[in-house]
Amino acid sequence: MKADILLKYENKWVALSKSRDKVLYAAPSIDSLLKKISGRKKKEVILHFVPPFDGTLSLWLR
Repeated sequence: MKADILLKYENKWVALSKSRDKVLYAAPSIDSLLKKISGRKKKEVILHFVPPFDGTLSLWLR
């Protein structure tokens, strides 16, 4: 996958093609992305969060 295809999707959820060479759908949240791809014939997609490029991402676990 070429990382430059993700540049305009910073801090968003994306659905990538199976070959990871094209962004099929993008949304600000996972819920809205799942709504976009439900009912579509694109069943084999890769869901990916594109983190902020100038910061860090940390997870809060309980």
